[in-house]
Amino acid sequence: MSAKGRNLLGLPIESQYRIMDFIQTDAVINPGNSGGPLVNTRGQVIGINSAIASETGTYMGYGFAIPANLAKTVSAQLIADGRVRRAILGVSIREADENDAAYVGQKEIRGVVVQDFSSADSPAKAAGLEVGDLITELDGQPVSYVAQLQQTVGFRKPGETVNVTVVRPGGVKKVIRVKLAEAPSDVQLASRSQDTTGDTENHPHATKLGIELEPLAQDAAAQVGADHVGPHVTDVEVDSPARDQLFPAGNGFGDIITRVNGARVRTVKEFDDAIRGVEAGQVVSLQVYNPQVPQPNGGSRVVRIRMPD
Repeated sequence: MSAKGRNLLGLPIESQYRIMDFIQTDAVINPGNSGGPLVNTRGQVIGINSAIASETGTYMGYGFAIPANLAKTVSAQLIADGRVRRAILGVSIREADENDAAYVGQKEIRGVVVQDFSSADSPAKAAGLEVGDLITELDGQPVSYVAQLQQTVGFRKPGETVNVTVVRPGGVKKVIRVKLAEAPSDVQLASRSQDTTGDTENHPHATKLGIELEPLAQDAAAQVGADHVGPHVTDVEVDSPARDQLFPAGNGFGDIITRVNGARVRTVKEFDDAIRGVEAGQVVSLQVYNPQVPQPNGGSRVVRIRMPD
């Protein structure tokens, strides 16, 4: 075993509620080994071989196995109920980075960031969690990475209540009780009403983040829905702090900015007003939507960028 808690982004996405928590191993795995045991030096089965990352398609690469504890939980549910009942918080999350820690005033880089809610009736949203919250503990146990939280919650039963510790700007720490829901078996896309951007200008607008914004076109606004209307990123300067954080329109959609430091922005002017008070060196929190970026909830994510001098 060479690593735990690995996430394989290249695998086909069949469910937004999947748990991506693989054991990485240097043990020889070839096509056809899937389903075979990964065994430690004491002869104990610690995983089920499932995938390989290799340029040649053979064992000259890295193998990945499903942890045995996850497999046991799933098999027990299948035997008892004939299906897997997975508990969920109803959030889309990502690992925290140094800008996330700086944004909430935390020295240690640890936890996961709430990027969005999986549905309007998300139990986490109903309980009081907010987009941008940094989740650092679950029932008093530290949360270090995405798969850890997914698996810990997934092992609980729908209807159970958990204590979620979040950190917000200024170092404010809150413990929020969330009643877990059951992951739906079928994901349905909710229809959303058409909205307009409210902008009158139709030319690129440069910002001090080193990005150019334009109002979202009417047809694009109708396609993404009213909840995701906002300034459209059309260009990102090479040496800007937004480089590799925000993505401009190319052959399809660019990123759409929907919130700045928690404030809803629908127009370029609202973006300017929201960012005006952010000083050089401070970290600004953006909620971004892009239907072409593969995210569990359809493309919504939180981006934290330090303002340039």
